[in-house]
Amino acid sequence: SMKRILYASIVLLFITSCTNTDSPPIFMGKSPTHIQFDKSVELIGELFPIEVIAAKNIFIIDTLMIFPTPVLDTLYHAVSTRDPKWKKSFIAKGEGPSEFDNALPPLSAEKMDGDLLVSFYHKARQGIFHYNLTQSFLEGNDIFQDTIPLGELTEIYRAYQINEDEVFVDNMDFININQQYSIYNRKSKQLIRNDNAMISSLKSHADTYLLATNTIFSKSNLKYASAMMFADQINIYDLNIADNSFSISVSDQPTSLPDASRTLMPFKKEYYVDLRESNNLLFGLYANFGRKEWANGDNPAIIHVIDWDGNPICKLSTNEKLVKFDIDPAENVLYGLTEKQEVYKYDLKKIPEFAPRNLTIAIETIN
Repeated sequence: SMKRILYASIVLLFITSCTNTDSPPIFMGKSPTHIQFDKSVELIGELFPIEVIAAKNIFIIDTLMIFPTPVLDTLYHAVSTRDPKWKKSFIAKGEGPSEFDNALPPLSAEKMDGDLLVSFYHKARQGIFHYNLTQSFLEGNDIFQDTIPLGELTEIYRAYQINEDEVFVDNMDFININQQYSIYNRKSKQLIRNDNAMISSLKSHADTYLLATNTIFSKSNLKYASAMMFADQINIYDLNIADNSFSISVSDQPTSLPDASRTLMPFKKEYYVDLRESNNLLFGLYANFGRKEWANGDNPAIIHVIDWDGNPICKLSTNEKLVKFDIDPAENVLYGLTEKQEVYKYDLKKIPEFAPRNLTIAIETIN
């Protein structure tokens, strides 16, 4: 009957649309290198005795745990990793000169003249600027200093200072739905380099979110890692020699973003939901579940650990489902945030691969 033929053709259309993977590789025109982990370690967590409210993320900066709290009146909440009773909220929500309109991700932190400076990129300020955490906490009001203007660049996702003159910028080419990596010289106000790093092959602007990544910039390696949320891969971009950039995947089937676009939202797969760096290793929190499954499930955390050359180091697992995490490189401890707003701490000291190689670089970059 006509009805049966129509039904059969719909099923056929659905099957073919799900397997159409003829789009070019996403990152730098290269297919991901397939890796596998030979070593797995199960981490045993210990509940950290703090009360966290409305935290969207966790960042370890020096000896502080910093929780962005976008729905509260103050946008960040700090707790000492040494003393859980020590806590402080900072940066008010608002339009004022020392306020933010929303909780921005801290991009990097460094010690300068004994002060701890945290860098943020802010669209309205058109540049990167530093929050002097040490002085702000001492004086009891929020102190921002030295903005690095980024001129005419738009749709900036992340920006990091390389040196006095140069800034690395990750921004969206909104018209073509691609992600561009550039080096901008702030003295000459020129782009020294501009790479079409991520080619999405997407047609609809409603799909730009499929390029979502969690990223880490390494000043010491001059590399930029991006773990993709909707594609099963971690990309590593080489700022010195762009041709040396590559990506890795634990899957031998590369993800096609147009395929992901055609999958209904509850069934869209989420891959990497967080990425952090510690002692020159990259840690990617790997979901590998459909969105609905991931949101409703209580799946233990799986964390892939690789080095900056893409070599697999080991796979970590925890009993708890973690939504975000970070690592204290000096103490070699991983802190995980759960959906129930609990913080668990996991000791990494007994894992020989994680022995600190060079502690000086540990504080330079945080996602």
